[in-house]
Amino acid sequence: MRRSGLILSIALISTTAIASDKDALESRSSSALRAQGKKIFVSRCAQCHDEDASKKLPDGTTLLQRLAKTKDLQARLQTRLKNAEESHAVAIYIQELLNPHSSVAGQRVPQGESH
Repeated sequence: MRRSGLILSIALISTTAIASDKDALESRSSSALRAQGKKIFVSRCAQCHDEDASKKLPDGTTLLQRLAKTKDLQARLQTRLKNAEESHAVAIYIQELLNPHSSVAGQRVPQGESH
């Protein structure tokens, strides 16, 4: 009886440790993806929209305000960023700008959806 309890305890601890490692890896991966998205945005978009997409455009709005209204952020970005991986990375970056108080780390913006 004691042996099966020990085995069960080890199995539970192992499962928890594996899940924790996976979460940490996904968080680092998301952080790297966000950094990549920022780099792409800064190099290709910031000249007209500023690094944080807050530059006023001729109509008085900002890119961030416009993107906040879109239902499919990644699809909207793909009108300018044709590479799906790049538009996904930029979507992660923009999503964080749109929701600065919510943690996007570890979350994936599904294609065809926005948070």
